[in-house]
Amino acid sequence: MLPWLLLIATIALPPKPDHYVTDRAGVLPNAAALNEKLATFERQTSDQILVYVDQRLPADTTIEEMGSEAMRQWGVGQKGKDNGAILFVFVADRKMRIEVGYGLEGSLTDGKSKWITRTVIKPAFQKGNFAVGINNGVDAILATVRGEPYRGSGETVAKPKRLTLAGWVVSIIFFGIFAFIIFMQFFGRRLGWVKSSGSPGWISDSSSSSSDSSSSSSDFSGGGGDGGGGGSSDSW
Repeated sequence: MLPWLLLIATIALPPKPDHYVTDRAGVLPNAAALNEKLATFERQTSDQILVYVDQRLPADTTIEEMGSEAMRQWGVGQKGKDNGAILFVFVADRKMRIEVGYGLEGSLTDGKSKWITRTVIKPAFQKGNFAVGINNGVDAILATVRGEPYRGSGETVAKPKRLTLAGWVVSIIFFGIFAFIIFMQFFGRRLGWVKSSGSPGWISDSSSSSSDSSSSSSDFSGGGGDGGGGGSSDSW
């Protein structure tokens, strides 16, 4: 066996994630929202971007070795396109890497990956703001893959955003619909507007929902990609 094949065979790679965001270090309070953002990004572009956070690298493994092998074993990116990338963060080791599939190296170049880790993510990590650094880093990656300039929000993840006029209107409409549904659930049957069979003339009291299907759409299953090697590693 060739030496480099023997080296790859000894890498203790974790199992393929079942979500776009894996936080084994417990530093992402908004992991679900970030996961949905990346799922939506794939639905819009077909590009797969993953975030993997842990305390330490697997034993006897460099972050470059893990990144390259994870792209292949996890199947990040579509088969034949390799249009995927992974942001790795190892908190206790103070190491991070953006691993880029061959299909995204034209937009997410080594130089741009280095710029993101050094100027977007690293300053937040040095302040202990891992959630801010990761979220801003992901936004920069997505903007770069789309071919757009990255513009930071200037706000932290924890800082509440002010609602615009349109936001207030949407919130009021949503609250009104929610209140109406609650009213119908409690009083609709008494008034004869909801049939006990669950099949009324214009509204149903059925409790069925599409939550299962919507949640499964945010799962990561891999696309069959098998090539990576570009990107940038950094520490803080």
